[in-house]
Amino acid sequence: MGVVKEFGKIFAIYLCVFLCVFLFVLFPREPSIEMDGKAMTVVYSYHFNLKEYATNVGTFLKNVYENKSLGGTKFATLSAEDEIAKFFPRSLKIILIGYILSIVFGVLKGILDYRFTNTKKSFLGSGATWFLSGVPDFFITICLSYFILLYIPDFSIMGTEAWWKFIAPSILISIAPMLYVARITSVSLLTQDREPYIQVAFAKGFTKNRVLLNHMMRSCFITVSSHLQSIMVFVLSNLLVVEYLLGYQGAAYRLFTAIGYTNFIPPGGGADERGLIIGICISFLMMVMVAHIISQVIKMRLDPK
Repeated sequence: MGVVKEFGKIFAIYLCVFLCVFLFVLFPREPSIEMDGKAMTVVYSYHFNLKEYATNVGTFLKNVYENKSLGGTKFATLSAEDEIAKFFPRSLKIILIGYILSIVFGVLKGILDYRFTNTKKSFLGSGATWFLSGVPDFFITICLSYFILLYIPDFSIMGTEAWWKFIAPSILISIAPMLYVARITSVSLLTQDREPYIQVAFAKGFTKNRVLLNHMMRSCFITVSSHLQSIMVFVLSNLLVVEYLLGYQGAAYRLFTAIGYTNFIPPGGGADERGLIIGICISFLMMVMVAHIISQVIKMRLDPK
């Protein structure tokens, strides 16, 4: 019963988040345009209208129900679902690889930070972790791009033309989450280091590696598993920046272009891409929800209480 209740709470939380995204995207943004004075100066003004807001929501839901589609795009022959099917798999490769890299190497870096604590090598451990954590992701991406452009001009990590173009974005989006996991891991190990049962294990003559593997890593994995959804959010937030800067045409890149297109309403009307924005946001939200569910499953297996 407790398991059902826990997963019910997860679904309820993400349903509320989805509704917030849905209502935010459909929020009326069209300004009123008027001519003022003899010079016929164009004056833009905005007044929120609840009736217009309700009309936006009702019209969108009606179109989804009748057409079985989230709507059109700026391309007359392509629906929102067509664009999602084209761009999301590209991002999915990056997300999964970056997510796995951030967890695996983050835990290893955290163990290294713990082992180097209070030693002459501490600057390679927690010192390097804290320093790199302060470097923005976009700065690392820009520096890497310029370095390759200057010293390896025939090689490019930009674009999506070659099959291997996903490798660089996968590594770049994993850097910040990896450092986040490293801090979580090292703090967990340092906290356990002061526990009586760990001191008893050392007193029995067990080596540090044996104590680490047999007594400390289980609790560490429980701690890391409780942050899996946060790590996924971290990865997705980096994805938006990395895809845009590298010109990697995945779902995040398409989301940027859809937002830009939707903010410009052609004089003759035309299809906006709010349905596409909602669809991509739902796809990303599902990734976070899956990570949250996996987090709960791991915690229940490792820590049944």
